[in-house]
Amino acid sequence: MESSQPSPRNCCGICRATSYRKVIARDASGAMRTTEWLRCTGCEREFLDVQSWRQGVPRVDAPPEVDK
Repeated sequence: MESSQPSPRNCCGICRATSYRKVIARDASGAMRTTEWLRCTGCEREFLDVQSWRQGVPRVDAPPEVDK
């Protein structure tokens, strides 16, 4: 018999972790700032946005510019 326990809607599409955090990177002046990218607290992969995190589509390009 299959388990009927639903998976959380708000979870990583890869590892099922239920939280993420903003990616922090250095800006052009060398200061540490938050970016728009998200990093899963479970699998540590980075995502473009919450939808990508939920769908399990990690980013594959260069890190974004940080907000100034």
